[in-house]
Amino acid sequence: LESGKLLMTAEDLPAFLWSGERPGDDYDPENELTYLFKSYYLVHVARHIFLGPSSALGGDSRATRSCNAVLHDMTSVDAEHIAYTCVQGHFGIVSKSTWSEKDGVFSYLKFYCEIISLIRDATDKKWRNELLKWWNTYVVCPLQAFSCS
Repeated sequence: LESGKLLMTAEDLPAFLWSGERPGDDYDPENELTYLFKSYYLVHVARHIFLGPSSALGGDSRATRSCNAVLHDMTSVDAEHIAYTCVQGHFGIVSKSTWSEKDGVFSYLKFYCEIISLIRDATDKKWRNELLKWWNTYVVCPLQAFSCS
């Protein structure tokens, strides 16, 4: 990737989407959905976006304004929240200093839509439901634990 010989597109899911000691360590080629969208990095990006920077790493500081989850009446996580988190997480680790819809051949819009489709259209409904429950536990439940309003 770094040399530019291997191009990453929106259809290529980056390692940071899977959990593990290192991003992607828990990736299972036999069952790619296992641990997908459950990484330490994504949880903390989501907390930063929806609950505020101080909650991202478990800080105890009081917020000075309402967090995004409160401002937008967010009571649960859905596929769009996960996709938005993935897009912001991806942008956060690339070398671009300003936002644009594309990073080379990588389209953030397509990446966002691919993730939403992957979750919404999952043939394994149990996986989808467990994923959303997991995200609600790690992202929305802290809403009660952290004072963000």
